[in-house]
Amino acid sequence: MRKHFYCWLNAGALFALLYASSDGASAQQLVSLQRYASVQEPTREEQVKWRALPEVLNELKAEYGVYFVIGSDFSTKRVTLRKPYQGGLEAQIDKINQQTGIRIRQLDQHNYLVYSPPSTLTNTMLPTKTAEVPMMSSNEIVSLQHHRLHALDKQISGRIIDTAGEGIPGVNILEKGTSNGTITDVEGRYTLTVGDNATLIISAVGYLAQEVAVGNQTSIDLTLEEDVKALEEVVVVGYGTQEKRDLTSAVVTVTSKNFVPGAVNSPLQFLDGKVAGVTISNPAAGDPNRGTDIQVRGAASIEGGTGPLIIIDGLPGGSLSNVAQQDIESISVLKDGSAAAIYGSRAANGVVIVTTKKGASGRVNVGYNSYIEHDGVARRPDVLSPEEFLARGRDVDQGYRTDWYDALLNKNNFGQNHNLSISGGNDKTLLRLSGTYRTKSGIDLISDREEYNVRLNFNQKAFDDVVEFYGNLANTQVQQTYISGGDHRDYGAFQQALKLNPTLPIMDPNNPTRYAFFQGYDTYNPVHRLMGEEKSGENKYLIADFNVRVNLLKNLNTEVKIAQQNRNEYNREFYPSTAQESIQSNRRGRARLQNEEWIDRTFQWVGNYMLIKGAHDLKLLGGYLYQDFVNRGFYAENMDFASDAFTYNNLDAGLFLREGQANMDSWKEKEKLIGFFGRVNYDFNDTYLLTASLRREGSTKFGDNNKWGWFPAISAGWRIAKYLPESPAINDLKLRAGYGVTGRQGFPRYRSQATYTNFGAYLNESGSWIRVYGPNENPNPNLRWEKAINYNVGVDFTLFNSRVSGSLDVFIRDSKDMISNYDAPKPPMVNDQIYVNVGKMRNQGLEGNITWNVIQGSRFNYTTTGVVSYVKSKVVSFSNEDFGRGYIDRYSLPSPGNPGPAQRLEEGVEIGSFYGLRYAGVDDQGRILIYGADGEKKLSTLKTEEDRAYIGNGNPKWDISWNNRFSYGAFDLSLYFRSRLNYDILNLYQMYYGLQSQPGVNLLRDAYDRNGHILAEKEMMDYFLEPGGYLRLDNASLGWTPTIKSKYVSSLRVYGTVRNVFTITKFTGLDPTTINAQGLEPGIADLNVYPVVRNFSLGVQANF
Repeated sequence: MRKHFYCWLNAGALFALLYASSDGASAQQLVSLQRYASVQEPTREEQVKWRALPEVLNELKAEYGVYFVIGSDFSTKRVTLRKPYQGGLEAQIDKINQQTGIRIRQLDQHNYLVYSPPSTLTNTMLPTKTAEVPMMSSNEIVSLQHHRLHALDKQISGRIIDTAGEGIPGVNILEKGTSNGTITDVEGRYTLTVGDNATLIISAVGYLAQEVAVGNQTSIDLTLEEDVKALEEVVVVGYGTQEKRDLTSAVVTVTSKNFVPGAVNSPLQFLDGKVAGVTISNPAAGDPNRGTDIQVRGAASIEGGTGPLIIIDGLPGGSLSNVAQQDIESISVLKDGSAAAIYGSRAANGVVIVTTKKGASGRVNVGYNSYIEHDGVARRPDVLSPEEFLARGRDVDQGYRTDWYDALLNKNNFGQNHNLSISGGNDKTLLRLSGTYRTKSGIDLISDREEYNVRLNFNQKAFDDVVEFYGNLANTQVQQTYISGGDHRDYGAFQQALKLNPTLPIMDPNNPTRYAFFQGYDTYNPVHRLMGEEKSGENKYLIADFNVRVNLLKNLNTEVKIAQQNRNEYNREFYPSTAQESIQSNRRGRARLQNEEWIDRTFQWVGNYMLIKGAHDLKLLGGYLYQDFVNRGFYAENMDFASDAFTYNNLDAGLFLREGQANMDSWKEKEKLIGFFGRVNYDFNDTYLLTASLRREGSTKFGDNNKWGWFPAISAGWRIAKYLPESPAINDLKLRAGYGVTGRQGFPRYRSQATYTNFGAYLNESGSWIRVYGPNENPNPNLRWEKAINYNVGVDFTLFNSRVSGSLDVFIRDSKDMISNYDAPKPPMVNDQIYVNVGKMRNQGLEGNITWNVIQGSRFNYTTTGVVSYVKSKVVSFSNEDFGRGYIDRYSLPSPGNPGPAQRLEEGVEIGSFYGLRYAGVDDQGRILIYGADGEKKLSTLKTEEDRAYIGNGNPKWDISWNNRFSYGAFDLSLYFRSRLNYDILNLYQMYYGLQSQPGVNLLRDAYDRNGHILAEKEMMDYFLEPGGYLRLDNASLGWTPTIKSKYVSSLRVYGTVRNVFTITKFTGLDPTTINAQGLEPGIADLNVYPVVRNFSLGVQANF
C-alpha cells in the first residue's frame, strides 16, 4: 500500500509540473524525463561517504533562502554534497539529479518541487484542460489517483505558522491516502479541496509533521513545532560550522527559536537553564545598568578570571553590550577543552560564540519586535514597624513614621524595547539592517538607561561566486544614570533603609525643601543619598568587521577578516555642598570626570580544504590571528566649589586643586596577541570520527621566557548505532571522548614587568605638595599561562523515532600553574609580593540534557526539556619548591564587629567552604556557646583559632532546569522551572540585623522571634548558615498567534511574560537566586542587596 501511495504522489507531482509549464509542454516532452530514473545506483563503497537527501535539502534551504516541496519519501536517497557549496544552487540541484534520479523543478523564485519522474505516461492520463499553477498560491496541485481524477467536494483553507508566529512558506498539505495536495504561499496560507472524511498530512523540512482530521471544519490553522534533530544538524564551532552528528566535543547551540521572549538585561540570559554546566547569575535583575555573569563548569582560578571568551560573528573578545537581543540568531557554548583549545590562552573558562542574523534571499521582509515591561518588588526585608521599634526600646521616638525601604522605590518604573529590521536580497547580494531603541528605569529612585543600537549585515558575491565580501557594522550608544559610583554595584542605600530608625523624617523639619541630615557612624539619609547626588555616564560601542572569502577551488577556500572594536565610557559624578558626604567632610561639594577607551584591532586569516575519497572524509583548517589592544583614559576630581551651579562642568573652580591635592590621573596600556592554529576533521565510513587541533600562541602579558605556548587537543567519536539491530527505539547513538589543553590569562597587564606607581601627594618641608613615585611590581620573566587540562567523555542519543534526544557528559578539568601573589624575599626583591605560577585546582562533574516531544497532535503539542549538571571544585595545591602558603582566607566580614573571614581556600578542600565556629546553643544569660576543638562546649568569647572548622559550603552542587512548551491552535505557553540544590547560604541579614545586641538600629523581626534567645554579639558560625536549595518558576510566557488575512501583514504574535513567578525555599533571606553562585566566594548573602523584582512584560512580534 505504501509503495502505491508513493506512485500516486509521483504522478501528482508530474501533473503539477505540467500545469506549471508556461510554454505548454506536451506530455511526450515530459515523459522524456523517465530516462533519469535509470541512473545507476552508487556502490556500497561509495554510499558510505554520502549523506541523506532531506539533510542536504535542509542545508540548501538555509544556505540559499529557498524552500523545497517534497512529493514523496526520499529519506533513503543519499548524495555527496557537503559544505562549502560551490557553483550556486543550480549546480547543487544538477548534482542531486545526477546522483539520485529524482527531479527538482523550480516553481518560482524561491520554491522548488522535489519529485520522482514516472516510468510511463500516456495521453489518457492527462486532464483535458491545462492551467498554470500560480507561484506559491493557494490553488491545489492537480493530482491523479489510480489513473483517474480524485473526487473533490470540500474546500479547506488556513494558515501554517511556526512557534514564533511567522508564516511558513512551502509547507506540504496532503490529503492522506491520495496524492491530492498543495503548498503554502509566502505567508503560510493555503487552500485545498478534499473529499469526505479526509485527513490532512502537514509537513515541511525542519518541522515535525502533523495529521489533522478535517471533519466539518472548513478552516484549519496550525502551528508547526521545530524538528529539534533537523534544526540542530549544523552547529557553530571554532572558526566554522560542523554537523552535529559529526561532533566529537561538548558543544551546545541555542537558537533564537528557543529564546524566551521578554525583557532581559543581557543576551546571556537566553542560555539560563538551557546549557548544562553553564551558570548564569543576575543578582540585581531590576537594575537596568547591571550586567549578567556567566561561568562554565565551575571556578578554577584565583586571579586568572572565571568568565568565558566571547566571540561575536567570528570576532574574539566581542562585547555583548553592542548586540541587541533581537539581532541574535544563535549562541553556541564550547564547554570542553577539545572544542575550545583552538582559541588557546583565553579558552580555559569555555567559549561562547554569538552569531547574529543575516539577510535572506527573496522578498524584502520587514520585522518589528517590541515589548513594554514593569518591575514590582517580589519580597522585602521583614523589619520592625515604627511601633514595634519603639516598643522594643530600640531608640528615641523622633515623631515620624517612615517606611525607608518603600521611600527608595520607584513604583512607576517602566521599560520599552523597539526593534525594526529590514532584510532581503538575491543570489548575489544579501542585506539586513536593524535598529533598536530601549529604555529602562530601575526600581530605585534614580537608575535609568536609554540606548540606541544600529546593525548592518551585508554579503556580496562577485566573479561567478568565486569572491564573497561580507561583514558587520554596529554602533550602540547608551545614556545611563546609576545608583552608585565605581562598578555600579554598591546598593548600600537599601541596607541603610533596613536598619535606619523608622521614626526619623525624610525631609528636614525646619526646612521642608532640604533633606534631613543624620550624624553617626555609618548612618545617613538614603533618600538624600540617591536624590542629592548625580552619577551618570555615556557608553559608546562600535564594531567594524570586514571579510573577504575566495573560493579557489570547489574544495578549497580562504578568507581574511579585518576588524576593529571600540568602547568608550564617559562617567560623571557630582556631590553638591548639601550632599551627605560634603557635610560630613566639611567640603563645599565634589566633582569628578572620567573617560576611558578600549580599542581592539584584529587581523585574521583562515583557510579550509576538504577531500572526500571513498569512505574517507577529510577536512583541514589553518589560520593566523593578530590582535592588539589599547586601554587609555583619565580622570580628574576637585572639591570646594564656590557654587553648586558649576557641577562637573568647571573642575578648575574647586579650591582643592589650588591646595595641590586635587585627584587626577591618566594611563595607557597596550597588549598584543598572535596565534597560529590548525584543525583536522576525519570521518571514516560515516562511523568513526576524529578531530585534532593545535594552537601556538604568544602574548605580551607574559614574561620574556614564556611568551609563547602550545595548546593541543584531540577528540574521537564512534557512531555505535550503525552496529545495533535496526529499531525505531534507537535512531542514533554516538560515543565520544576528548582531551584538550587550554589557557587562562584574565589578569591585569604588566604583571611580569617591573612597574612604578603613584603613591600620592605629600607636603614637603617648604610647604609644597609633591607627587611620590616608587616601584610597584617585582618583575617575573618566567610568568606564563595558566593551563587547564580537560578530559571529557560523552554520549549523544536520539530515540523513539526522534521523539527523544539528548546527551550525557562526564568531565574533569585540572588547572595548573595558577597565577597568584606570593610573599617574596626583600631583599633582593624591591617589594614583598610577586606574581608567580603556583597551585592547582580541579573541577569535575557530569552534565545531561534530554528533550521529549511528548505529544505531537493536530492542534495540541507538548515538548519538555530537562537539563541537569553536577560540579565539584576544589584546591589541589597551593605550593611548590619555591613558594607556598597553607590557605587563603576569603570574604572579610564587614564592620561593625568584624567577625573575621567567612570562607577559606585550602589544599584538598572544596571551593566555597565556610570556615567558622560550631554553634552549641546559649547559656541562661543568652551568651553563645560553641563546640571547641576538643568537642566540648564553651563560651564563644573564649574561642581560639583551633576552634574554627569547615562548617558548610556555598557552591551549588546540582543545577537543574525544566522547560515545558505547550501549543494549542493559535496559543502557546512556556513554563520554565529552575533549581539549585545541595549548598549553604550565609545569611548576613540574620547575622547583622537578626540579633538584639546590635544597638541603635532597626532589626529584623527574627531578632525577637527565632533568634530571640541569643543576646550576645554575632559570630561567624554555622547558626547563620541556611539551606540554599530552591525550586523556582522562573519564567511563564503565554503567546497568541492569530490568523492574519492581510496583504500587508504576514504574521503577528502577541505575548505576555512573567519572570520570577514564585520560589519555594527554606532560605529566610530575600531570594536565593540573588546570591552569588560563581567564583571563589559563592553562597554569601551580601548586605548590599538590590531589591528582588518580579518582571512583567507584554510584547508583539510582527512581520510585513
